[in-house]
Amino acid sequence: MDPYTTYIFILQALLVILAIIAAEHKNIGYSVLSLFIITVLTGILFYIVGAFYVSIVQIAVFSGAIMIFFIMVFIMTRGGKESG
Repeated sequence: MDPYTTYIFILQALLVILAIIAAEHKNIGYSVLSLFIITVLTGILFYIVGAFYVSIVQIAVFSGAIMIFFIMVFIMTRGGKESG
């Protein structure tokens, strides 16, 4: 068995867990943070598979966009705290 296959399975399991966290967490700050980690892990997965340019675009563009989204969430929701 190729050692990269093990890394790919681990990354895919982490991606599924983080996607569940992003969809189900009550605090929107944690949801956006898990989306950021998903984009970084997807870029790493692309790099392992051999799609170097796609991994660079994934990490540079999409992770940057998620970070802008992260900042906007904290500005608009007063730090991601629940009201009530």
